Amino acid sequence: MPETIYDVAIIGSGPAGYTAAIRAGQYGLKTALIEKDPYLGGTCLHVGCIPTKALLFNAELWDHLKDAKEYGIEGVASRKLNWASVLDRKTKVVDKHAKGLQFLMRKNKVDTVKGFGKLTGPAQNGVHTIEIKIEIKDGAKTTQLKTRNVILAMGSEARMIPGLQLDDRVLTNIEILELGSVPKSLIVVGSGAVGVEFASIFRSFDTEVTILEMLPYMVPLEDEEVSKELARVYRKRGINFHAGAKVE
Repeated sequence: MPETIYDVAIIGSGPAGYTAAIRAGQYGLKTALIEKDPYLGGTCLHVGCIPTKALLFNAELWDHLKDAKEYGIEGVASRKLNWASVLDRKTKVVDKHAKGLQFLMRKNKVDTVKGFGKLTGPAQNGVHTIEIKIEIKDGAKTTQLKTRNVILAMGSEARMIPGLQLDDRVLTNIEILELGSVPKSLIVVGSGAVGVEFASIFRSFDTEVTILEMLPYMVPLEDEEVSKELARVYRKRGINFHAGAKVE
């Protein structure tokens, strides 16, 4: 039986990877999508865009309930936050999207391969070899995949501050999504999109929030007008912001 050679193999199943896989499949290319984690979707779906937007919706709803009486809605003053249910809803939203991705892979005839993919070297006669390491109960096993073209879509992960170690109080964007309870106070290091989202979420649930930013403005990659307006809104909400701050 001849060895299978894919037209294209994609390493990483985040938004860049899975959209490339779907499009390649639609063009009739024999396509493989390689992912080291147990699920498709990458950071965005599982610990980024989607879960944070789910939590932002919960936070927005909670904020609206605070002002319900002004709109003639009575009986919500005794409202109670069930944080476990908030996290459960977030998980259900993520799972629903993950199942949708799996369906799209099947629909477009994309082969999904679980494991850590690594190119072994330059292409030989126009064919690349990808070594795939698969974790198993008693260690790991290695297999290989042949492909004419490769797309690298590995994404990124949070960079730790030198001298700090993760624990139950020092968290990245991953661990904070699974907090067992709403913290009384929170320091957010960095005011990019991820930082300001978490600041907004937890401030809605009455956490005392402080944002530390090394550069002169909040969301420094945005226009200065946007930065100043967001900082004004956050100050009004009681979120503390310190520009030009360094964490050592």
